Amino acid sequence: MKEKLQRFSFYLLFFQTSLTVASNEKIIAEVGKKIALPCGISTNGDTKVEIQWNKDDSMFVKYNKFGKSHSKTPASAGSDRFHVPSHITNNLETTNVKLTDSGTFTCIIGGATMKTLQLIVFEILAEPSDILLMSENLKLSVTSSPFMTLEASWLKDGIKIRDGPNLEVKNITIEQSGNYICRIKMKDGVETSFSKTISVKGFRSSPAIVYMSGKKLINLPYFFNFKVRESPLQNEVKAVEGNIKYLSKTTKTLHTLTVTSGAACWPGKCEKTDPEDLSIPISSPKSGLYQMEIVLQIGDREKRLQRNVCVANITVSTSHNSIIRESNVTLLCSINCIDKDGRLCWHHVNRSYDICGPPGQEKLVKEITILQKTSGNWTCGVFIEEKRLAGVNLTLEIQRGFLDLSNSLFWVTVVAGVIVFLLIVTILTITIARHRRVRRARHRAWLLENLHQHRRCECNYKGFAPQRLRQNI
Repeated sequence: MKEKLQRFSFYLLFFQTSLTVASNEKIIAEVGKKIALPCGISTNGDTKVEIQWNKDDSMFVKYNKFGKSHSKTPASAGSDRFHVPSHITNNLETTNVKLTDSGTFTCIIGGATMKTLQLIVFEILAEPSDILLMSENLKLSVTSSPFMTLEASWLKDGIKIRDGPNLEVKNITIEQSGNYICRIKMKDGVETSFSKTISVKGFRSSPAIVYMSGKKLINLPYFFNFKVRESPLQNEVKAVEGNIKYLSKTTKTLHTLTVTSGAACWPGKCEKTDPEDLSIPISSPKSGLYQMEIVLQIGDREKRLQRNVCVANITVSTSHNSIIRESNVTLLCSINCIDKDGRLCWHHVNRSYDICGPPGQEKLVKEITILQKTSGNWTCGVFIEEKRLAGVNLTLEIQRGFLDLSNSLFWVTVVAGVIVFLLIVTILTITIARHRRVRRARHRAWLLENLHQHRRCECNYKGFAPQRLRQNI
């Protein structure tokens, strides 16, 4: 009696709701996702009530008092992936819907049709896969079952990039990783959208220019967006080979990667560091291009990737070897490579003489007139905004020649020379005059002595020769 009362209650409930649940609805799903087809009526957990789901008018899944039973007709293909987990909702569910699951599903309880649903399954295909290597070509397409006429468009980061069911991205970059959304509008006006996540593996963004300061050690930055230093799991990206080269007139290989089970490192530098970092130090750098080349593999696909880093060196010079006061001189500053936002700037101690070139310019020329306030140390540097990345000094020394009459030191030297000259002349004059006075005094003394002897001889003629005295006098 109790069982009959429950059945009566169920049929009464069905009679009250059948007008609303026996409608034909569209259920839109994506391949590989979980779906639940709603029956729209509850049996209050009564396991003795027979529940049946039909697909395209053939029995697909059936639950009776003995449990689940399957149809042996071809229409039941794939029914093993579907089940009714709850006798409260009686929904038909699967965790991995496929294109072949599309069709018309009908929920039947106690022999009465509760609800009819149309399942439409879409699939977003990514070729060669949803994980790519840099510079590979990506092809995205959308297909549906059953096949139908539809309008499709593709968006990324909220921006429409193409109309149509197919999208191709050539030479894909890491920056093009992300979610690609396919927006679909069916003929009857129903709209939906699906997303496909695309991951691109390769070189991560890092500085393409390293500014050299003298001959100090530099570090060439090579970063990846996956763990290139560690051995990968199956179907992950791994390294095969690689090297670092200096690109001059004759290309020179500097180092070769050591690769063990897909994990890469530089010889002698395999210690544990950032697993995504393959940067390499250069102890005696030369200006110019350095290139890292690496072969990456995923599955049976390989790609040879290259990344160049320029080592920049600033050189400075003047247009004259000898610099004379008030002459015009050209200051020359050049660099072999520079960032698009980088600027060359000449700087003097007096900031009123600062001058900068436009962004991205590799040469800067400045005309100046050589004066005391413009001589001395000048610096040419590379700046990004207010930050100086490198700089080289240039010293301007005025040549102090004899004809540089405007030089105060010249006149000081002249005056000092004149004073010294006059002092020497005065000393010489005094010395010569004094010497002449001494000679005259000696001469007079000699004359007086001889005169005295002459007088004596006149008194005593012995031993004296008056004639010779007269001749000498």
